[in-house]
Amino acid sequence: MTNVISKLKGTVKNWWVFLIVGVLLIIASIWIFRTPIESFINLALIFSVLILISGVFSIIFAFTNKDKIENWGLYLVGGILDVVVGFILLSYPGITLVVFSLFIGFWLMFRGFNTISTSLELKKEGVMNWGWILLFGVLITIFAFMSIVNPLIGASYLVFTLAFSIFLLGIANIFLSLQLRKVKSAVKDING
Repeated sequence: MTNVISKLKGTVKNWWVFLIVGVLLIIASIWIFRTPIESFINLALIFSVLILISGVFSIIFAFTNKDKIENWGLYLVGGILDVVVGFILLSYPGITLVVFSLFIGFWLMFRGFNTISTSLELKKEGVMNWGWILLFGVLITIFAFMSIVNPLIGASYLVFTLAFSIFLLGIANIFLSLQLRKVKSAVKDING
């Protein structure tokens, strides 16, 4: 029992990272919904910066919890992938719609799988409400798959589908952060 408690204590040390990333993703998705034409023009820049920031935070989370989380490497790989994709998109702002849609679609699909994996880890640790995180992960993956399967369906579909996927990813991150915070409080109460 003591081993599980010490593992949980370290795991939730930086729960706020997911909260910050989630809020940033939701703000960006709302802006995209409100200004679809401008968003389409600036979509590559916005996503590039968000993906880069998300990657940096994921890498920080992975390294600060590498001794506490069994699958910390998944967060590290996800963070590195985010940073690489962010730099590629920033380096080639004139990237075509098809390539951009595929890049973002695959990035979102990986993040959806990562969210699903995290929800299953939470279930294994006995965290309540893990099913919501699983649902968000599945929805993110479905919308990402839609962007990958048919990248030529039009600018508005691309903008709204990706904006909705980013919104779901933001909600999933916030929900995860709140669940990790609850676990942290419970561990604190047990330790006295």
